Amino acid sequence: MKKLLLATLALTAIALPSQAGVLLPNLFAREFCSMRSMGVSEDEAMSVATQASYVEGEAIKVTIDGERYDADVVQAMRATRELCPQYL
Repeated sequence: MKKLLLATLALTAIALPSQAGVLLPNLFAREFCSMRSMGVSEDEAMSVATQASYVEGEAIKVTIDGERYDADVVQAMRATRELCPQYL
């Protein structure tokens, strides 16, 4: 898993309103892949996908190799990797 991509996504999520929220993984992946296929930069595609897939809710934390992540971020990255690995 690309730690830099996860970190960027986490920072993008922080930039959203301060209300508690989570990403809808499949919607995130669809939007990210769609934007990238149109030539949008990775950062901008991630921002668009995050805005489109962000809903109110409380994130569940998981530990991967000693690092803590929000489960929705991990699921979003997995869905993106499966849908369009060429853009990661």
